[in-house]
Amino acid sequence: MAENKNAEQTKIDANQQEKLKEKVAVQNKDDQIKQMSSQELRKELSKKNADYIFRLQKELETQGKMSQEEAQKRIDLLLPEIVLAQHHGRPASNFYTMSPKLKAADLIKPKEKTAADVPFWQYAVDGALIYVVLFVGIFGVLGLFQTNSKANAQMGILTLISVGAGMGALMTKYNELILPATGKSNKIPWSKLILGLVTMILGLLALMWLLSLPALKVINPILPGEANIIIAIVVYGIRWLFRKHYELIGSVFSPVARNK
Repeated sequence: MAENKNAEQTKIDANQQEKLKEKVAVQNKDDQIKQMSSQELRKELSKKNADYIFRLQKELETQGKMSQEEAQKRIDLLLPEIVLAQHHGRPASNFYTMSPKLKAADLIKPKEKTAADVPFWQYAVDGALIYVVLFVGIFGVLGLFQTNSKANAQMGILTLISVGAGMGALMTKYNELILPATGKSNKIPWSKLILGLVTMILGLLALMWLLSLPALKVINPILPGEANIIIAIVVYGIRWLFRKHYELIGSVFSPVARNK
């Protein structure tokens, strides 16, 4: 009885060792494939995959109007994953779940831009510009109802622009902190949020005080309402061109989750 149990255990151990060896062999082969050149990978292709690649290249040349060289370069980028899938029993048609014609169309069409592709500085500039528009525009409208420039909230144009830009950049950073890539709220301690808010307010107040010094009045004049409104319109135009040039998605008022 004991001998039978020992024999069964030995058989189980042998099977486990065999499976482990197979797993290691598969992993080693995968690692080898990842290190192969494109020429070596092409030699590894099965007849079915070689035919798929041949037809895919022709479609790239036809649909994408590529030269033979360009099409080959695009395919070379796909070879590692194709050969890896082949090694695990999946032909290219099954791996991509599309014909060479459809795969070529998928490769040719431009990649849709996402928020993850946009660097933080571009969002910060966009946020700064829109806040400048709001600050300068609001004070411009208020200025239309004032009888003289001295009553125009006593804030110079440099103060409005600086405070607006600072607020926009800081709010952009705030959005990034509370809106992670998953779209769920980050669990940031309230103490940190409050501290950050207080620091931001104190910083802006210090900036306003600095810009209100008599020595800076020359470069920080209080403009009439009409002038402020014109500046706000110009800044809005700059923001529109900036967003169009960089193809920005979302804004400081409508933030989009970014991958980190």
